[in-house]
Order: sequence, then structure tokens, then C-alpha cells
Amino acid sequence: MATAETLLNEDERLPLILGFQRVAENTAQETCFIDRGKGIYVYDTDGREYIEATSSFYVAALGYQNEELIDAIHAQYRELPFYVSALKRTSKASLDLAERLAGMVPIPDTHIMFAATGSEANDFMIKLLQFQAVTRGEPHRRTIIGRRDSYAGGTLGAASLSGGHHEEFGLPLPGFRHVAQPDYHGARQPGETADAYVARLAAELATLIDAEPADSVAAMFAEPVSFSAGLMVPPTSYFAAIKQILDEHDISFVVDEVITGFGRTGSMFGSASFELQPDHMTMAKAITSGYFPLSALALGRDLYSDLERGSEAIGTLAHAATHAAHPVGAAAALKTIEIIERDGLVQHAQRMGERLHARLERLRGHPLVGDVRHVGLAGAVDFLRRDADDRPLDDGGEAVCQRVFRQLLAAGVVVRQTGRNIVIAPPLIIKGSEVDEICDRLERALDAVTAES
Repeated sequence: MATAETLLNEDERLPLILGFQRVAENTAQETCFIDRGKGIYVYDTDGREYIEATSSFYVAALGYQNEELIDAIHAQYRELPFYVSALKRTSKASLDLAERLAGMVPIPDTHIMFAATGSEANDFMIKLLQFQAVTRGEPHRRTIIGRRDSYAGGTLGAASLSGGHHEEFGLPLPGFRHVAQPDYHGARQPGETADAYVARLAAELATLIDAEPADSVAAMFAEPVSFSAGLMVPPTSYFAAIKQILDEHDISFVVDEVITGFGRTGSMFGSASFELQPDHMTMAKAITSGYFPLSALALGRDLYSDLERGSEAIGTLAHAATHAAHPVGAAAALKTIEIIERDGLVQHAQRMGERLHARLERLRGHPLVGDVRHVGLAGAVDFLRRDADDRPLDDGGEAVCQRVFRQLLAAGVVVRQTGRNIVIAPPLIIKGSEVDEICDRLERALDAVTAES
């Protein structure tokens, strides 16, 4: 079979199906084959250097070739390369990580369950919540609320939760409902204040719950910040308003920390950045800096108690995953957390984020830019502009965004394009000079697209 190097400039179909791509375009042309990485940089098979300005989908918190992390992984491979966690058997590394996470998350008396991906973590949480309903004698309490234009994962349950357009897969599955994503800039009405906008979203949630059969909603899932929707930072009062409604109806609040966990928002968890009190939580991505697949669920006291009581009545909790709590993944996570805390990377991310934010704010007023958003070590540029009456303009923002994305890629910067937005979220180890370099290249890309128009 031909290698990546020999396929680079050919129309030949790739033997690999890539995610988020038109399968009809699955050729080597314009496909970038990454060969190696170092720090915040990655290199393709031609030796070309790119700044990985989104940490490869918000994962590589410690960058590439962190030798200390690699050594910890190798040590675990030599000691115990694999052992399944089930049937009252597990590895010490998995137990150590569970204890470590239980002491970190903002949920008292929590218990930890592991999975391999963020999709699985959210899917498993849905499953556990429905088990809880049965144990409580409330089998009708199965409805799950997500937010439109979110991304909770690719499995059937997580994709149903996401609120996107998956009709071609027969999704969402029954029992899923969706409310608006808090996009104040793009969805507010003319003259609408942030508090008025929040009140409107809270009313939407209350109306949805009231329209369902009594006591049928089990939980609502939400990210502190929706990266997949283009870094939608909610107004200050949003979560308090949402949580009040959920509490009034005894509905669990699950905070999806798959992206926001482990320093990205300038706190160890996004929940702290937004003063959230989750009932339960999911986490993944940066937990191992991407060096090994691993995710985790943090279960609140009530859920664990119901699982415990329910298992006595129903029997075995019929759930396990072969590679969940993988000892090598656990070792990678323990070392990642150690490095983040020891090196003060959460605080460093906050400082670098402030530098990034200051540079992005300079783009306000640029003829192509509609909005700039930022939180922690992450920022977004929105190409949807508004008219004099504060109404969104259908001015081809997605097309402009795609052109900016291509200019940046040509300039050796990888960002995340989401519709009309580009998102920048580099590894937590980034230096100030590297933040400036990303922003310098972004400014030149904007000028180049403007000149083309």
C-alpha cells in the first residue's frame, strides 16, 4: 500500500476515513499528514512547521514530546501494560487516579467512573441517570436536555444530546430535548440586555420542562463554555438562572468538562470559572494531554447512593468498557495533573490568556470582524457583523471565515473553524512570544482576505 508520502499529491482514495470530512473528498489532495511534534509545533511529512493553535481539538495541554510524561507512560507499560477494571479487579494506577480526581472536582463525596473518550463519558452518564430513575421507581424520568449547536460526542446517545443536525443517522434518539445555546452576540434581539436575554433563555427552558409529562426530565447537560459552537461564553447570570429552574424540578445538572477541564479556562475546571455547582461532571481531552485515550465521570452523592441501592434491588450494574480505567491512561493522567499543578500551568494559562485577549481585542472594528470572545487561554473571532439596528447581517460570514482559515493554514497556523468563527486555544505551555506570533499571523491573514475582496 502506498505511504502517506507517496499519496500527498495524488487523487488516490485514502484507506483512512477522516472525521468531519466529506467522504467524497477522501483523497490525498490537500490532506495534511502530520509526522511529528515538539512543544506547540507540529510538522508534516514535507517538514513544514505549523503552530498547533487549538491543541489538536483542545487536547494537547502539555504540547508535544513532553519527555517527563512520556517516561511516566513507558514506566507504566513496563510495570503493567493493561488490566481490565471490572468484576472487583482493577489496577493501582486507576485507583490512585480516581482518588486524585475525587479530591479535585467541585462535587462533594464524589465517585469516579472511567471511560476512553469524551463521547463515552457523556454516553455513560446518560445511561447511569436512566438506571437511577429505575432504582427510584421513576422509570418515566428518562428525558435528557441538551443545547442546540453543541457537541457532546459522536456516539448515539452523545450525538442525540448534541442538538445538531443528525437526521441522516436517525438522530436524535427518543427522549432528547434541546434549548438554545447562549449566543448573546449572535442571537440577541435589538436593544436586548444580557439579563433580558438570559431571562428569555430561562423561560425557554421552563416552558420546555412544563410541556413534558410531569417529572419526566432526568437531567440537563451543558458545557461551561461551548467551544464547538465557536466559544460561546454565556452572560454572567446565565447559569444561576438555569440552575434555579433545574433545582425547582429536581433535575440533575451535568457539567460537560470534556474541553474546559484541566486549566483551559484559567481555572482547573470551567465550573470554577463560572461559579457552577455541578451535580455530576464529565471530563476528558486534556486529562492525559492526549498522550493516551482516557475520560472520566464524577458522580454526585445522590447518583452513587441510588446506584448502590438499586444494585441491591435490581442486581449487577450491567455496564463496563474494556479499555476504561486503562492503567497506562491512568498513569498518563496522574503525571499530567502533577505537571499542571507543579508548574503552575493554570495560572500561566490565565496570564497567557490575558495576553491573547488583549491582542484579539485589537481586531474589533476590523471590516471583517463582527465580534471577539475570550475566556482563559482561548479566544474566538466571529465574522458575523451587525447593522446599525443591531441586527445580524447575512453577509457570508462562513465564507469569509473559511478564507481566513486557509490563509492561516498557509501561514503555518492551525486554528479551529466552526461556521462563522475561528477558535484559538493553544497548549497551556505556550510562551508570550508565541501568542504574539499567532496573533501577528492572524492579522496578516485578515489583511490578505480584505485585499482579495
